[in-house]
Amino acid sequence: MKHFIREIEPENAELQFYFDGDTFTEKAGDFCYTLFIIQNEGYSRLSGLNADVYKEVMQQAENIIDSFEYVDDGGLNYDGSKATYKQAMEDEKISFNPRKCFLLRQWAGSANTDKPEDIAAFLTITTGRKWETSSARGYCQGDYADIVYCTDFYTKQGIDEAGDIFFGCAKEFSVTDYENDDEEGFTVYGYIVADCQARTDEDYKRIVCDYASINPEDTTLEMIDGCSTRTVYSYRAV
Repeated sequence: MKHFIREIEPENAELQFYFDGDTFTEKAGDFCYTLFIIQNEGYSRLSGLNADVYKEVMQQAENIIDSFEYVDDGGLNYDGSKATYKQAMEDEKISFNPRKCFLLRQWAGSANTDKPEDIAAFLTITTGRKWETSSARGYCQGDYADIVYCTDFYTKQGIDEAGDIFFGCAKEFSVTDYENDDEEGFTVYGYIVADCQARTDEDYKRIVCDYASINPEDTTLEMIDGCSTRTVYSYRAV
């Protein structure tokens, strides 16, 4: 069987398909699968991948800061008893243990929830897994996003790829199979390669072949080599 890999025209590439489904969300099996690619437009206007969940995490973190400060100031509950750190954590659905409480107290003393690094530190404490930050840039001025991710589920290379694809810095390919009698079979679309993954045609071929589980020796790669637009005028006789 022969295979043909063809680069999809940039204007027709559906790169956002990469983020469809549950892969980058809690529905993949754990909250720590959630990948945050966040664009901050100022004045608390956030957008991007899983931005709604990120806002919820920010609010939870803000509530912990406020509640811990209330406890530090000797605040009271409605029944007159003293407010506690344990209550503050449980109100935010954060499981309590002395170690986690101690770390949150340290964190809350200087945290700024507008900083992705502080949100990553908060998630590291509350989930018990390591979270880190990165960033992504696109081709256009102003294309910038902060990335917050769990290192137990994502590598730095994978994060760089997701950031590129988020801003359209990638190519989509299709793979068409041909039988031995040259009869065309199925064509499958959606093979996406980020710019940071490939520099040469050979790189693209190797990566797509790996994605499609096909033999490079039986495969031809067709890359866009140029394009042109032709305008033809028709005339009427008067």
